[in-house]
Amino acid sequence: MSHDAVALLSGAPDRRALIAALAAAGPDLKVRLVADGAVVELRDADGRVVASLQAAQRLALSAEAERLLADGIADDLPAQPYWVEARGAELADTDTAGVVGRFVRDLAERLGGAVWEPDSALLRGHPFLEGATEHPAVTALTEQAAVVVQDRPLVPLSPWIVDAMARHGRRGLRLQVVTPSTSRLTHALRSILRSPAARWVVQTPAGAYYDGFSGVPLRWDERTAFTVDEDARPDGPPEEFRADDADRGCQLHVDLTVEHPADNGLVLGSCVELLAEHLGGALPAVWGTAEPFAQEWRRAVFTRTARNRAPGQTWAAFSGPPEGMREDGVRPFAGTVRVSRTASGVREAITLAVGYPEGGEPDLSALHPLVRELTARDVLRTMTVRRAGGRADLTYAPHWAGLPLPVGVALGQEAVSVIGTGRALGAPVRPLPFGPPLTPAFWYQVGTGVEEDSWVRFRELMAHLHPDGEADGGAGDQDPGQSSERASADGAAPSP
Repeated sequence: MSHDAVALLSGAPDRRALIAALAAAGPDLKVRLVADGAVVELRDADGRVVASLQAAQRLALSAEAERLLADGIADDLPAQPYWVEARGAELADTDTAGVVGRFVRDLAERLGGAVWEPDSALLRGHPFLEGATEHPAVTALTEQAAVVVQDRPLVPLSPWIVDAMARHGRRGLRLQVVTPSTSRLTHALRSILRSPAARWVVQTPAGAYYDGFSGVPLRWDERTAFTVDEDARPDGPPEEFRADDADRGCQLHVDLTVEHPADNGLVLGSCVELLAEHLGGALPAVWGTAEPFAQEWRRAVFTRTARNRAPGQTWAAFSGPPEGMREDGVRPFAGTVRVSRTASGVREAITLAVGYPEGGEPDLSALHPLVRELTARDVLRTMTVRRAGGRADLTYAPHWAGLPLPVGVALGQEAVSVIGTGRALGAPVRPLPFGPPLTPAFWYQVGTGVEEDSWVRFRELMAHLHPDGEADGGAGDQDPGQSSERASADGAAPSP
C-alpha cells in the first residue's frame, strides 16, 4: 500500500533544497540514488525502502496538476510549475505517510508552491497490501503478478507504474492495481489495465474485492495474487459496482490503425491530429509516456522520441485542451498511440475517446469526412468506432456503465484488396465507398451506438469479411463478454 504526496513548486529544486527536504523527511534514514539519479530512495537501518522520491519535472501546463490532483491547486503557481512526487511504503512500524509529507512540505516552504496529500480511503490491515519490495510502486510480488496499491481519488499512469510494468513485465508478471471503490482511473491508465495481462482490483468499504471493469468478485491467492472468487455468492456484483449518476454521459471510442511508407522525412502524429480535430474539435494539448503529461504536443518532438526508440515500439498518451482552455466546439478528449516498425513501413495504432455530458450526442456525420481524408492520404488500414456510457471528463469509476455498442468499421484499400472487392461489397451491412472506384476503401455503418442488436450486425459483418475467423474487428472494448472473460485471463504485463 502506498502513501502518495506531491509538491508543486514555483521553481526547480536545487541541491541545497533537496538535501534539506531529505533531512526533514527522516534524519535517520539512508539515502540511495537509483535509475541514474531519477529516483531517490530513503531506507531504514534494516535496508527496507521507506519512501521513494522522483526527480522534479516541469509541466507544460499547470492545468495538468488540476486534472490529476485538485481544482485550483495551481492557481497561485507559474504557468509551468515543477512536479515532485513522493511515495511511502506501507510499513506497520513506520510512519511513512509522515516521511513523504515532511519532504514535500519542506520543499514547498523553501521554494514556494503547493502540497497535495490525499485522504486515505483503503482499509489497512490486510497482509497482502502491506510491506515493501525493491520497487517503489510494487507492494507485493507473487509468482504471477506485481501488485501496485494506489490510495488516491484519481489514479494516473504514473512513472512508477510504467517502470513497474517494464521491469516486471519482462519477467512475465501481470500487473494488478488495487484502489478503493471511490477511486477513478485516468484514460491512460484505463487503456493499460484493459489488457488481459492486467487487472483493476477494487476494495469495497467492507473489505471485499472485485474487478473494476466486470464487477466479478476477487480473492487473494498467494501464487496468482487477486483471482476470480469461484466461491462467491451468486447474487451479482457488489453494491459499489452499480451505475452511478456521474457516469450517465457517453463517450465515442475510436480505434484507428494507419501505416506510412518508410521515409527518412516521415513526421508522425498527423493522423492523431486528424482524429482529434474531426472528433474533439482541437489539436492535442499535451502528451507523454506517463502522467502527468509534461510535454506540449509537437509532432516533431513525438517523432524524435519514436526514432530514438526504434526499432522498438513507442507508446504514448495524449489529451486535449483542459477545461479552462477549451474554445467553443471543443470537447474533452484523450487517447493513446503506439508506433511500431513493419516489413513495409511504420504503423501507428491510435485510440481516441471523446466525452459528452448527459444528453449530449456524438456527431457521427464527422466520421465520413474522416474516412475520406484517411483514404486520400493512403494510410488507412482499419478503423472501428464504438459508443459507450461513462463520464464526460474521461475518467473511469469502478461502476457499471453499460455495454459499449458498435457504430461502424472502416477498411482501407489494402484490407479491401485482401478480402476482395466483390466480397466486401456483398457484406450484410451495405458499405459506403471512398477513393478510386477500382481500389476503394469502405465504411460500414453498423448503427448509431444505441441499438441493442448492433452487436449481432457487427458479428455478422465480421464473419462475412473474415470467414476464416482471424479478424479481431479492431482494438479496444469489442465484445459484451470481454470484461468477464478478461477477469480470469493470464499473461505478461503490458509495456508502454
